[in-house]
Order: sequence, then C-alpha cells, then structure tokens
Amino acid sequence: MPAKGSRRAYAVTDEAIAERRADILRHTAAVIVASGVVGCTFAAVSEASGHSIGQLQHHFRTRDRLIHACIEHRMSEAQSEWRAIAERDAAALVRLRALLDYTVNGEKDFADAWGFWIEMMTAARLDAEVREQLNDRLALWREFFVEVLTDLQAESGADRSEHSPEDLASLLVGLADGLAVQTVNGTYAMTPDRMLTLLHDFAGTALGLDLRKAAR
Repeated sequence: MPAKGSRRAYAVTDEAIAERRADILRHTAAVIVASGVVGCTFAAVSEASGHSIGQLQHHFRTRDRLIHACIEHRMSEAQSEWRAIAERDAAALVRLRALLDYTVNGEKDFADAWGFWIEMMTAARLDAEVREQLNDRLALWREFFVEVLTDLQAESGADRSEHSPEDLASLLVGLADGLAVQTVNGTYAMTPDRMLTLLHDFAGTALGLDLRKAAR
C-alpha cells in the first residue's frame, strides 16, 4: 500500500488534463481543415496529435463528442478575442473596425480559421446537432456587431443607416461569410486584403462614414 500522502505515478493534475484535451482539440481542428469533417476520425487525429486512439476515447468517448468539443474550443478561443475588442474603452467606430479587422486578420492564419468554420457550416446542413451548436455560438458573434452598431448610433445622436443595427449586423456577417468562402477557394481572385477593403467600404457606405480613417 502506498505511504500516506504519496501519489500514484500516473496521477496528473487538472491543468495537465486540460492541456492534453486542448492539444487534442487543436489537432482535431487541423484535421478538419485538411480533410473535412468526414475525414476527421480517431485514427486521423491520433496520427496528427501523437495521442493514442485509447486516449482520445478516454477524453471524448465518441467521434461526435470530439467534433462538438472542437467547435466549442475554437469558438471559446474566438470569443475571448471578441470580448477583448467589444470591451475596449474606445469609440464605437473604432471597435466596429476592430471587429471587421478581426474577421480577416484574427489570431489564426486566414486559411486555418476560415477553413475550419466553412467545414463546420457545410457539416451543419446535414447534422442537426452541429447546426444547433454552431448557430447558437455564431449568434453571439452577430450580437457583438449589433451592440457596437447600436453604440455607434447612440454616439452619433442619429440613425446614420437605413438599416437597423440588427439588420446591418446580419448584412456584415453575411458578407464576411460569403467573401471568406471566395477567399479560401480563390473565387473571383478574392484575397484577404481585398475582402477587408470590401468590408470596410460596405460598412462605411451603409453608415455614411469612412472606417479606414478610424484610429485603431
């Protein structure tokens, strides 16, 4: 019997477990970007991450749970950045530009970030659970735009757009989604820089303002 106060050799801390799960989820996202949701198997993630299939099953039980956890992981990462932008003590116009800039130049490589979400949007069409999870999380992304557009309207003292903050937010995120698909696929020779310019120009035209002159 081990002495009182001793720990078994295989015992690990909660922090170590959390980091192992995060490492698995990072590699899961990379597999999804490279091979799509269909190609995201325990075997593929095991090969990419170096964690055994048994370890993957221990932490996530099933492939579906692994994919759902991956969505939550990627969205939580993004939300931390969104909140940092939304909570800045800055003019609403500056925060709006920051949100649009993040859409293109976030913490992750463009192809990696948007490749993952495009794959998730594709999977959501045929998977009700993924669709519900994804829609729930993306609603928060749109809400950040609604809040900053509402603040912008209050700061200006008048409604500068023919659209409500809710409708303009939907237009902006819809435009971003569509341009991102074009950029990832190289359609119409779209590039990240061109996508960002179009987002700035569209928002500026809708609001009667020049976002490119907004101090960051």
